[in-house]
Amino acid sequence: MTANHLPVDPRILRVGTVFTPATPITDADLFSGRHDLLVRIADAVNQRGMHCILFGERGVGKTSLANILAEVVSQATAGEMAVASVNCDSADDYGSLMHKLMQEIITVQELPNLGFGSHSTRIEIPLSDRLPEQPTPNDIRVLMQTFPTNWLLVVDEFDRLVDQNSVRLISDTIKTLSDRAVSTTMVLVGVANNVDDLLSEHRSIERCLTQVRMPRMTHDELATIVDKGLAQVEMRMDESARWYIPTVSQGYPHYTHLLALNAARQALEEKRDVVMRTDIEATIDAAIAPREHSIASGYLRAIYSPHPSALYESVLLACALAETDELNYFNAQAVREPLSRIMGRAYDVPAFARHLDSFCEEARGPVLIKEGQTRSYRYRFALPLMRPFVLIKGIADRRIAAEDLT
Repeated sequence: MTANHLPVDPRILRVGTVFTPATPITDADLFSGRHDLLVRIADAVNQRGMHCILFGERGVGKTSLANILAEVVSQATAGEMAVASVNCDSADDYGSLMHKLMQEIITVQELPNLGFGSHSTRIEIPLSDRLPEQPTPNDIRVLMQTFPTNWLLVVDEFDRLVDQNSVRLISDTIKTLSDRAVSTTMVLVGVANNVDDLLSEHRSIERCLTQVRMPRMTHDELATIVDKGLAQVEMRMDESARWYIPTVSQGYPHYTHLLALNAARQALEEKRDVVMRTDIEATIDAAIAPREHSIASGYLRAIYSPHPSALYESVLLACALAETDELNYFNAQAVREPLSRIMGRAYDVPAFARHLDSFCEEARGPVLIKEGQTRSYRYRFALPLMRPFVLIKGIADRRIAAEDLT
């Protein structure tokens, strides 16, 4: 059966390879914006002795940026810089992490064959074979100095390295690589609000460490993701959809991919090449239901109450609508107006203060984190992706409209 005679439009399947909410972006053509961040990181990579730490909240595209960085660096240096990239996990210590990194670097050794006229045999050996079981920062420095090639060593999910001695050894490694001007650059990528949360020893290496905080994506960057993706399947958005998807996504590419995927399929099912706002509205509930199980479970845990008149669901939605500072904190006063709007009558802080405190307790997640002192507490969502989920759920349940998010 030819593609022209398939029972369904083949683009319904292809669009799932373009919009990938469950995986980071690896194709530079689909990665939107972040040019200023790429330039800052590239400047560090291009300066011998400089290293980089990329941090920010979960879900803003740090891993995608790291993936694109590796591709951009490889192309820009025409092979003069090679890239080794690994993910940290909670079982790693300094030794296992360095072995994982060095395992990505393959060396070739020629062994002479016995006998007249015999040719040598080339064997590939990972650099990890040349490390002791428990390497030191100096072992890494000596090993990397044996290469004429420049190396970019990317460690993603660095926040999962929980052993503080191992974190200190990473700092020591950066320092010794910098002090000896070794042509190796380390890029650490992790979830954190600030560098102190990610690398406690960073002050000793500040002179050789470029610190890059990654914010949420802008409206235009998210719209460009959808434009580029739809172009690959010969589709486009109308202006209403081009406003709607980035607005509802709230800066998180994960939700942009999720909404665009479902809306594009809805349009194709209706034999259209143009995605409209109605396609998003028709699929917004289904978009979060099958893929967001862990977040949905946390949401239900946070709002549960045996009393139908309880305010937990409304207060949590108001928290998601509250105006935040640059670190995504809000105070109780910021919840007043959106809660009053949701409920259709005025609410003062004492009416929902206990709900905010309850959201910070283990029994409800905690879904919020509280910091500060009495009368000046501030709150933020413990899981950043929970906030857009709550907003999308509110839109799907018709408790708020997308226009309420602007």
